[in-house]
Amino acid sequence: MFPIGERPDFIVDLNQIENVPSEIAIQGKTKNLERLKELSSIEKLWLYTVNQTEFDIIVQYVKPKIFYVYEMRVEDLSSLELLSNTERIYLCWNTKASKLWDLSKNANLKSLSIEDFKRLNDLEPLQYCRTLEELRLSGGIWNTLKIDTLEPLKKLTNLRYLSLTNIRVKDESLEPLTHLSKLEELIISNQFPTEEYARLSVALPHTKCDYFQPYVKLNDSIDGKDIMVIGKRKPFLNSLTDVNKLQKYEEQFRSFQEKYKEQLKMKDE
Repeated sequence: MFPIGERPDFIVDLNQIENVPSEIAIQGKTKNLERLKELSSIEKLWLYTVNQTEFDIIVQYVKPKIFYVYEMRVEDLSSLELLSNTERIYLCWNTKASKLWDLSKNANLKSLSIEDFKRLNDLEPLQYCRTLEELRLSGGIWNTLKIDTLEPLKKLTNLRYLSLTNIRVKDESLEPLTHLSKLEELIISNQFPTEEYARLSVALPHTKCDYFQPYVKLNDSIDGKDIMVIGKRKPFLNSLTDVNKLQKYEEQFRSFQEKYKEQLKMKDE
């Protein structure tokens, strides 16, 4: 998720800067960080390899519209509460933080990405950032993001884009997402029970999601199997030799959909 290839070259020493740039890339070890006081009008800030002290100093001085942070050794994220005018925050690879910050302070935040936070389990503070239109939550290459529940996300009714990849949810429920009526696109991994995808496909009929169907065709086959059946622990099959099995899974998915359609109908009555 993190757009590594887009950042400018790192500034080694902030005293080298003569005119205030609109975009800058620094590291925690960049020299003369205090000079950021004079560069507070920077609109896009890239920050790499930073510890707690460096992070707090930098966020105190600069309030960018777009903020990228990669490789954090930061346990306390509360400094991010100072970014009341920031619109986009990308946080990638934090080995220490076990909780988020008070996102109600980020009054203008439209887009948030949290990737590879191996100690994070609770999303509760997210529910207070009602301005969010885009949210990306992901594990890392080696670490799955292990979350207790997606329940806080039901409050984010302005979400238009949601990505949940390499994520494991303890209660295995996608029900909170049924409240996101403005959601235009959902990117999600095939790690939930089949019934959860079927229910969501009924609740969000206008949302684009590859997994709102019984199975998907793979671009590249795996050991001769070119079909992935939707749902946790469901198999990979062959589209030519496993026709009967595919029909069975399709019937099961459709029956789940009909079940929730009936529930919605009864609720309306």
